[in-house]
Amino acid sequence: MLHNFTAAMQRTSFPFRIPVLRVLYVVLIALPGVKASASTDGVLLSRTTGNHLFAPVLVNRKPAWFAVDTGAALTIVDAKKAHILGLASLGKTVELPNQIEVNDRVVPVANLQNLSLGTQSLGSGPVALIDLTPFRARLRTDGTAVPMDGILGLDILERYRAVIDCSQQRIYMQIGSPTELAAVQMDIRKRHLKSIPMRITRSGALEIEGNLNGRRYSFVVDTGGFTTLLPVHVATESGIPVIHTGVNAKGIHSKTRAVLAGIAPQMSIGRYNLGTTVVGITDLPPGPEDLRYEFGGLLGADFFFQHHGIIDVGNQKLYFTEVAVGG
Repeated sequence: MLHNFTAAMQRTSFPFRIPVLRVLYVVLIALPGVKASASTDGVLLSRTTGNHLFAPVLVNRKPAWFAVDTGAALTIVDAKKAHILGLASLGKTVELPNQIEVNDRVVPVANLQNLSLGTQSLGSGPVALIDLTPFRARLRTDGTAVPMDGILGLDILERYRAVIDCSQQRIYMQIGSPTELAAVQMDIRKRHLKSIPMRITRSGALEIEGNLNGRRYSFVVDTGGFTTLLPVHVATESGIPVIHTGVNAKGIHSKTRAVLAGIAPQMSIGRYNLGTTVVGITDLPPGPEDLRYEFGGLLGADFFFQHHGIIDVGNQKLYFTEVAVGG
């Protein structure tokens, strides 16, 4: 499951055992915010060959790359770069545990003095330290290799009412006044996109509802997933034939799993029919227990690029074109 600890951190008590859910099986921690100047132009993101969106950040004033991941709930920094990025261990005065468990393994927690996205300061707070070195990437534009120095998750995206425009590859944050995102909202309305509601569950998943071959499911909106993925049993229940691909995916602190392919004859999200849809199929762990319907899988980055997706976390709306127009 994915867990969102924004509210839990404010209460200073939360569960520590976090099962895996996604392809980049990761979870993140919230950073308390501070006021900063905001840019109405947003921050330009870079798309990788693996369909991830990377944001330029400053960690304690040192440049780094963070993946933008709506399917993650706690902020992570690469454990092998913690010292270089100036992260210090948590002191006893901080009312948080010194360790949390991720994917059945204990990982340390460090204190990050300042995280900035573009010119916007997101403040200070605790972060989980996990070895991210296996998850390197290359930019789609020129093949330049980029490290995954950390992951920006749903906790921060929710706190700052983020709008992630996948087609324009930009992210907008509301640091101060609600009017900061007024121009962005107006631009979205001008595009005449379809929209469906999203819901942030108590466990920290960004949920939408949909159908597969006439059966109702809940899906998790996951920009960290390279493609839309269904659990094997869901594909079987929906009568989706499986095609072996030779593709494998490995998550943090988890084994490598085969990713199969399938064609869903009828897939819809909200009240919009996507028609025949190519999906990935793999041995996903069980979904969050507090979804409204049975966990149907992850709506991944391929959908957001093909359908010009905009994820409005603050207003909990997903915008998209009903017919695939991108790639």
